[in-house]
Amino acid sequence: MNREYANHLMGIYKDKILHERMKRRLEYFKRVYERDNDKRLFAELAFCICTPQTKARSGAAAIIDLYNHNLLFNGSAEKVANILIKHVRFHNIKAQNIILARKLYFPKEKFILKERINSAIQNGTMVELRNQLAKEVKGYGLKEASHFLRNIGFGQSIGILDRHIMRVMDKLGILPEGMTPKTSLTKNNYIRVEENLVEYSKKENMPMEYLDFVFWFDATNDIFK
Repeated sequence: MNREYANHLMGIYKDKILHERMKRRLEYFKRVYERDNDKRLFAELAFCICTPQTKARSGAAAIIDLYNHNLLFNGSAEKVANILIKHVRFHNIKAQNIILARKLYFPKEKFILKERINSAIQNGTMVELRNQLAKEVKGYGLKEASHFLRNIGFGQSIGILDRHIMRVMDKLGILPEGMTPKTSLTKNNYIRVEENLVEYSKKENMPMEYLDFVFWFDATNDIFK
């Protein structure tokens, strides 16, 4: 492991101002679920449909715009796409995926996925639920499913992996043998990289839900979601 770089990342984690910002964001994520607001939970699921190859802030702006136009829960794919085109890439596909997710998880304005999340909390099967969501939600992979669960307060055992995170891991020297930041994150590769990240989290005593913030801040100088 690159000890000097690991110490640098630990410095970000322990910085009082940055740590407080990260802590507040994580507390906010937990409140999203605790408030028991079905529409808010679905909005977070839809946000993670918007984020692939799009900046998180742009994805958030898209969801707010849809909500303000009363289209997130009711609009047709065409109307949703007309809003998304102002904010995200692949707006037509993502609009269709939001509609499909709405039909799957939000019939009659009830977020029916919540029962499965509660079961995963009780049984300690959040990783398994993440894997299922990656299969079920059109437009999701393991990264987006992980992102959604982290953003509603359940990122303690999962990693939000992409090439930005893999570049940090490569610099640390903790990528699995034979992998580089350009290695395709197939399901098996994702799980292998995630296992190394969990191991790093335990060794460095830096909780998993903080790691994403620390790594992203190092890469972008920003803390968002």
